[in-house]
Amino acid sequence: DLLENYCWSDDLMNVSRISFSITILLTFPIECFVAREVIENSFFSSLPSSEDRWRNIRHIGISVFIVTVTYLISMATDCLGVVLELNGVLAAVPLAYVLPAISYLKLEEGSVFSHKKFPALCLAFFGVGIAISGLVLLITNTNKVDTCSHGNEPLYCSLNNTVG
Repeated sequence: DLLENYCWSDDLMNVSRISFSITILLTFPIECFVAREVIENSFFSSLPSSEDRWRNIRHIGISVFIVTVTYLISMATDCLGVVLELNGVLAAVPLAYVLPAISYLKLEEGSVFSHKKFPALCLAFFGVGIAISGLVLLITNTNKVDTCSHGNEPLYCSLNNTVG
């Protein structure tokens, strides 16, 4: 939503908008590939690939499922801010705080409650707390979050138009 703060007559920002759109367009298939592989490895890893007659059909079905769910979510919201907040709360916080701490707790020898592992345990609880509080704030402030100004040019673009 940062690019909405610039005037529509600004050519450099329009190039940035197009570049951002192309980046998202080209990144989506890679993300679908990762999601599909995670789903297949999580739910269907016990089947040997030589005996799996439904592999191609399942591959297409999972791909269609991922694209459909993504499409429905994108059509349900008009504001990218909500999606970015959900991504930050549900993906970035656990990735930055919880997973490294849990990995350390799992890999380091000794009790989880030992003096050496206490900082990692605190970091994991901190990350879980931040994720929960962020999700609660997002849910409780739903009416304030979805206030986008799509297509509305900022007032300073029409008052002091020095470009064009």
